[in-house]
Amino acid sequence: MIDSPAPELAVSGLERRGQGEPRVLAFVRGGLDHLSPEALRAIRAELRGLGAELVVVSPDGAWLLRPDDPVEPLAAAGDALAAEVAASAERFGVSAGDDAVFVIDGRGAVRFSYRLPPEAGGACARLASALAIAGRTVHARDRHDPRQRVLFTRREWTVTCLVAGCAAAFLSCKEQTHRPADRRPPPADETPPDLDVTLTINRKPHQLRIDPRTSLLDALRERLGMTGTKKGCDMGQCGACTVLIGGKRVTSCLTLAVMAQGKDITTIEGLAGDGGLHPVQAAFVAHDGLQCGYCTPGQIMSAVALIAEGHATSDDEVREQMSGNLCRCGAYPNIIAAIQSARRSRG
Repeated sequence: MIDSPAPELAVSGLERRGQGEPRVLAFVRGGLDHLSPEALRAIRAELRGLGAELVVVSPDGAWLLRPDDPVEPLAAAGDALAAEVAASAERFGVSAGDDAVFVIDGRGAVRFSYRLPPEAGGACARLASALAIAGRTVHARDRHDPRQRVLFTRREWTVTCLVAGCAAAFLSCKEQTHRPADRRPPPADETPPDLDVTLTINRKPHQLRIDPRTSLLDALRERLGMTGTKKGCDMGQCGACTVLIGGKRVTSCLTLAVMAQGKDITTIEGLAGDGGLHPVQAAFVAHDGLQCGYCTPGQIMSAVALIAEGHATSDDEVREQMSGNLCRCGAYPNIIAAIQSARRSRG
């Protein structure tokens, strides 16, 4: 079956779904409802390596899982689904009662097949190890025969993007150099008029007249002198500029100030009250959760919202939820300890 066209999937609503994209098809007994967070993270990591989505079909239901999206239920359990799953499994050569995994490339050809061994723990819990075997096998085959590869490797994708970007920039410069004489640049005065906005920051209103393109970060730092919120990458990737809007974490460098009108904005300056530190601020000091301190305001603001959301139940969950806040000094262990301490003190 390897390198031959994949049989049609006979499950209603899934026959044409995902055509043209690499996918992993798993026939299993049981569903994803009781899959542990650790197993789910391992499956997502393997899917990123394969560059594919995962479709799980079983008599208990059907699910779609992409590397960075929530699990999406596709079909509910029932006699009709059980019959369709059995028919599809037979087309793929899977015997009744067996669990199997197939990797199908974007051209619809089967690149890998694997029968899951009958071990304890449920088939879905063993999907991560099966996907790891699939990844090693497919990539090893790609190195020997590049014409059969599923998709770009990460390194090749990065190089391709860089080459395409440089080529686009070169062609743009060339076009501007050879612009016909009758083409004129747009007038410099065609800028949007300034707007009057009122921002409620730390429970106090602030009236400003600003360019509608002004980011909330620049309004805070340049117009209101609230420099506690830091400008790091200015691209929404480092988290140094994190503030709370309506209690939710946002990167202020990617938020227009005019979009924050009528909403409660909280910055690092507004956390402490009555002359004392906020519990999270105190925990960062007690656990030495900072070194240079540049990223600390954003770390603290994210931690405050994280605890309020109830997403700090374990160190692993804190790591995942705080992954958008980077610390170039590497104070992550102390940051995690500070957040857990503040959570426990909050009760």
